[in-house]
Amino acid sequence: MEPVGAAGVELIGPDARDFRERVASLMGRPLDDVVKAALPWSVIAINNRGRAVALLGIRFDMAGPGAKNYSVIHYADTLRHPENAAILPGASRFVCAEPLYTDLVLRRGRHIDARGPMNLENLRRIRSLRASVDCVALDDGQFAGPDSLGAFARFENERQAEAALLEQLLGGGAEVETLLRQASEIPGAAQQDRPLLAPRVLARKLFDGMQTGGLDEVLSRARDHRLRIPLWRAAELR
Repeated sequence: MEPVGAAGVELIGPDARDFRERVASLMGRPLDDVVKAALPWSVIAINNRGRAVALLGIRFDMAGPGAKNYSVIHYADTLRHPENAAILPGASRFVCAEPLYTDLVLRRGRHIDARGPMNLENLRRIRSLRASVDCVALDDGQFAGPDSLGAFARFENERQAEAALLEQLLGGGAEVETLLRQASEIPGAAQQDRPLLAPRVLARKLFDGMQTGGLDEVLSRARDHRLRIPLWRAAELR
């Protein structure tokens, strides 16, 4: 595997001389057989920028049996809380094509769900694997990368939709339960006058608050909700 970096993020693959030592450093202990099994389908991303990375998208392109090609992108997203971005300047992050192993290394765990080894068996049947940086956003929202799945536009659309819903709720005058039913498409909602780009996940979270604590809980959750920071592009990522 020859990993491809971009936007100031370097990728190191399992063929690198110090790859295992780097993974062991991230784990804080010598590698065990559980982690070793996943290394051929993993990379380490290194932040070479001067700011923390709040969004990282790593794309894995695979050629399976019968020349069937497919790809998957794994995102690490802290855009709602960029102050907590863990990929600081000079820091590294382990990313595996099977995300259960990414999580294992991040939490420095020793045990993995049985699905992990089963999914590795599927990866062992692929004929080739290519890893690349698909997108990067810094903790000030500056965005770069090929962005093959349109994360830039999708996150901005979701951000605007969430902001519109919160404005309706906190601005007063809206029938809260009806609004949340429409936005979350809960059975029983009226089919007309649905909000455009309804942010279903947020609406369902707020609707749960209605069920447990009434209107006061809904408004409290709405006030506490953090939007993702706005993304923006520049000619060159700083």
